Order: sequence, then structure tokens, then C-alpha cells
Amino acid sequence: MISSVFLIAGHWYLWLMIIIAGVLALLVLWHAKNFAYLCPGCGEVFKVSTLEDFISPNGENKKYLRCPRCGKRAWADILRIKEKTVHKK
Repeated sequence: MISSVFLIAGHWYLWLMIIIAGVLALLVLWHAKNFAYLCPGCGEVFKVSTLEDFISPNGENKKYLRCPRCGKRAWADILRIKEKTVHKK
């Protein structure tokens, strides 16, 4: 059976890759839920999807995104969401 191949001790690296991928997915989900972004052009505060949060380039406290309001691509500031209020990170 194919599934029994994964139980062989020689394939420990497959389990390690699965665990790392799962932890990475949980971190991205947490980040997408708890952070918003501030457009430097128009001042709009917006959230992005989990996929967009994962694939967008990021720098120190900024992420390169397109603003849904003005359509400008820029390095948006990352804001922490806390109990229905937004705090600048």
C-alpha cells in the first residue's frame, strides 16, 4: 500500500516536511486574521486574503500590496488588529 510507505523510518523527512508545511499554514492564517494594512497613498485600512498575505513580498513592517480603494501598488504599513481597533505596529 502507498500509505504504508510513509510509516517506514527511512521516510522521516516526509513527515518533517508535512509538519513544517502545517505550521507555516497556521502562521499565515493567524497573520491574515490579526493584521491589516494601511495604504500610504489614500490612508485606507484594509485586510487581504490568506493567499495574498502568503505570496505578497514583505519588508520590515511593510508589505507590497494593491490598495482596494485607490488601486495603487505600494509598500503598505502593517497594522495589528486588537479587539475591533487597529494599532500601528
